[in-house]
Amino acid sequence: MAVNSFNAQNPPVTTKGDVFTFSTIPTRLGVGANNTVLTADSTTATGLKWAAAGADANWTLVSSSSLSGSATVTISGISGANQLLVLVYGASSASASSFIRVRVNGDTAANYMGQGIAITAGSTYAVSNFDVYNFDIGSPDTGFRLAIMSNNAGSDCWGYVLLNGCNTSGKKVATFAGNAKAQGGNGQTATIAGGFYDSTSTVSSISVNSSIGNFDAGSIAVYKA
Repeated sequence: MAVNSFNAQNPPVTTKGDVFTFSTIPTRLGVGANNTVLTADSTTATGLKWAAAGADANWTLVSSSSLSGSATVTISGISGANQLLVLVYGASSASASSFIRVRVNGDTAANYMGQGIAITAGSTYAVSNFDVYNFDIGSPDTGFRLAIMSNNAGSDCWGYVLLNGCNTSGKKVATFAGNAKAQGGNGQTATIAGGFYDSTSTVSSISVNSSIGNFDAGSIAVYKA
């Protein structure tokens, strides 16, 4: 009898739900916990393991930085990440009507597409004073556009970009949203959109840009998964 053979009447499983598998010999893989799924894992003896179905991404902070005093702030050193989450906090510009953009690999060419909805509150905040219109770059833009900032004292912008496919040579699919408000609640704008970054390069850096003038406040944080 070969060393790796076994008695067909007595296979190496003992419990309901066990899996008969192989490492260097016929091997029992015990049943997993409820609602887990069998998953390939080359680091285990059998090449298999039980894992939670549809587990959420495990986000790790790459870096964070202040935006104040610069028109563009870049976070580099990104590698091996399939997903990136870019968060912008409390950003404002010293110039009126400045777009806040998120860019990939410092790319300022028109390689960014986006479409969704934009909502504005006009010059005075009121329930009856909202306008809703299609947000459509139409032709490619030079970044994922989160919102239009105001130069009013106390105004700020919050937003995010979720970028998928960052470690591949294909298009990088994005969902993004932003909200900008002026002091006192006047001139609020919000954008909810999706799109893609059209480049074959893997992502190595993320930048936040003010289209007119420098940021006078705010922060950026980049997470990877």
